[in-house]
Amino acid sequence: MNKSTDRPSLTRLDLAELETFLWVVRERSFSVAAQKLHLSQPAVTNRIRRLEDKLRVKLLQRTTRSMEPTKEGLLLSEAAEQAVSGLRDVLKRFNVVSETERNRVVVAATPMLSATVLPRLIHTYAERYPDLQIVLRDLPYERVIRSVVEGQADIGVTALDGTPRGLKFQSLAEEKMLLVVPAKHPLASVKTVTLEKLVPHRLMFLDRYETLRLQLAEAFRKRGVDFDPAKAATVATLPTLLGMIDAGHCITFLPRSMVQNNAKRTRVTVTVTDLEASRRYGSVVLRKADLSAAAQNFQAFLRQNFKTQLEAQD
Repeated sequence: MNKSTDRPSLTRLDLAELETFLWVVRERSFSVAAQKLHLSQPAVTNRIRRLEDKLRVKLLQRTTRSMEPTKEGLLLSEAAEQAVSGLRDVLKRFNVVSETERNRVVVAATPMLSATVLPRLIHTYAERYPDLQIVLRDLPYERVIRSVVEGQADIGVTALDGTPRGLKFQSLAEEKMLLVVPAKHPLASVKTVTLEKLVPHRLMFLDRYETLRLQLAEAFRKRGVDFDPAKAATVATLPTLLGMIDAGHCITFLPRSMVQNNAKRTRVTVTVTDLEASRRYGSVVLRKADLSAAAQNFQAFLRQNFKTQLEAQD
């Protein structure tokens, strides 16, 4: 037995040795404890010997016929049972939390998609997979991207002109951009127009439609028209832009579904015949993300159903 005068320290205890000791006490047998732990009997004996050496006390009284804990062994078994039981409870809670997290998918999406396309998709998905939870967070575009980058969301769903660095974009659908004008606007009386017809009128855009403005600017340049939509006024939110249109202040371009979901008698849509402009919708994830099975499953569900649900908004 170790005769060191060093004081016993918890840092010297081995959880495997404690658990082995408890099995021996419960079963009153080294051989049965070895079977329970899937160890050899010598391995069990060695663990108990090491524990006794560390604690510098005799824990078990062994005879040819029986095995009983000593007074010190009883004290240790009572304390160890409480400690190990508490650890098991904590580990069970960790497992529950881990399982919940594995079955929980956080989706960040821009407000328009959060209010129109995604609710029906999430409802359908929840009916099909009741054990999986989809958490939807409606955020401005910049915060959607940031949430994915910072790991606060598993998947982002948004319209995207280019893929930000470090992210992977998976296309879900594409839809045409329509010209939206006030109901009393001179262009409201026609169904189609050419780009040149827009020159005398004030254009305003959502500020995240930079690619569209650059596309329009290039289209006018090719036609030799002195008009630069890239310098047009912008606003941050859709309600503000729609308010400007309703006030007769401007005309704009919006995706078809956005127009349909915000239809009012105060606005009219017009097709620009010589412009092919569209918005791409897709899901974004971290390029090196280790997506859970639940997140991968939901992303595949979006890929299969997003376009149909988007078109159903018309």
